[in-house]
Amino acid sequence: MQENEVRTELVVPAPIDDVWRVLVDFAGYADWNPVMEYTQVDGAHTKVKAAKGTPFERDFEGEITSMEPYVLASRGGDPETFFGRHRWELSEAEGGTRLVNVESFTGTMAADVLAQTREVLVAEFNAFNQALLRRCADGGSP
Repeated sequence: MQENEVRTELVVPAPIDDVWRVLVDFAGYADWNPVMEYTQVDGAHTKVKAAKGTPFERDFEGEITSMEPYVLASRGGDPETFFGRHRWELSEAEGGTRLVNVESFTGTMAADVLAQTREVLVAEFNAFNQALLRRCADGGSP
């Protein structure tokens, strides 16, 4: 793991195409995702609410940079001070689909911010992963 990176992963017991459909259905996040809301503003531009309902709740704008099959990537922030590049990577694994949920941070404030918030971010990523797992185990429906 890189110093300015947060990374979590798990195996979702569902076929990769099913996991992918849930992951890229941003409108459906409200039905299953307790920590994040994604709203597509226009094309690749998004509004994100992260850490919903916690003291760490935050709103920011981002941009989808990849929706290639099995890799969803986004970025956002101020490149000079604090900038994040997030990726959700899916691959076939024994027992289902491996999800890698990873974000790397750059900018003059990245090291300090991560020193203070790494545990919170890991908990958010894990909550996202577990919610995705439950959603896929339920067949991707509400």
